[in-house]
Amino acid sequence: MSYEYDLADFKRYLYDKNHSYRVDGLIFWQNRIPLPIDLFNRIFDESDLIIADFVYQVAASAAVFSEKESFESTFGLEVTNLPTDKLKAEIPALSTWVDEHLPENCRIVRMIYEIAELLGLSEFRFSGDRIAKSLAHQGKKYARLFMPSPVKDLVNNIQGCDTIGQDNTDMFGNIIADRYNIYRSGFSDALAIIFNALLEFRLLFSGNSGNLPRFRVMMTAPDDIDIRFGKTADGSLWEPGYGDDHFITINTEHPVMKNQAKDQGCALAELLFFMGQYENSQFSDQNKKFIENMRQTISRNLWIKYD
Repeated sequence: MSYEYDLADFKRYLYDKNHSYRVDGLIFWQNRIPLPIDLFNRIFDESDLIIADFVYQVAASAAVFSEKESFESTFGLEVTNLPTDKLKAEIPALSTWVDEHLPENCRIVRMIYEIAELLGLSEFRFSGDRIAKSLAHQGKKYARLFMPSPVKDLVNNIQGCDTIGQDNTDMFGNIIADRYNIYRSGFSDALAIIFNALLEFRLLFSGNSGNLPRFRVMMTAPDDIDIRFGKTADGSLWEPGYGDDHFITINTEHPVMKNQAKDQGCALAELLFFMGQYENSQFSDQNKKFIENMRQTISRNLWIKYD
């Protein structure tokens, strides 16, 4: 059966795989697990971002399993217990270790570009820092990382990596749940099943990424700043975060995100990050309100222009 790469055909693809998957009003049912349809749609619309996360997790797993002795002696953790947030404090050291063991054009880096191409990430750019951050994620382990057969075959060709993805293959549901701050029991399994099917759906269009009319979002942002993608509370293009460390959220539904020129993403992300940092640093309520109003007005004007 032939499919087009769009949301409607992805739903049809899932239904063809399992007739218990269905849309009922505002709910997508994965067997007996109900997911809000806007969450399901958002996962598809933002699939480039999520699949990039997947590619980096594959890269991270291949790096540590292929260099098991070096990693375990350096960090004192068994690779079978990765990823883990015990490494959060070690991210600078992790980045150094990755740079040493994954030089440009090494076998694993070449493999990762091949996987990215298979999955239609035409603008993928390798980043050792992203691998380090992937290793510091808290969740299910690499034994449970699902990989479609073409990806699994590539990974298995790397010595020491044949035990990756040998268990329940439900790891990535946890990563998606964390991305969208979802912690309801049962959602993680449903998200994993949907995402695993999405990987296979993308592979139907392998080598033909020009036929993936996907929603363009920034595939790369500067590695030294915390850029997150999702909805903003008031629909603005960006908004500052108020955690212990400064971050900004960029609104993936804003029309500017659909119309940015190629290679402008990094510069735009950095500009918005420091604008958000300035807003976040204000102590005066009056100043905060003025900057917030400015951010909303600029975002609204850009929405009108680009919509």
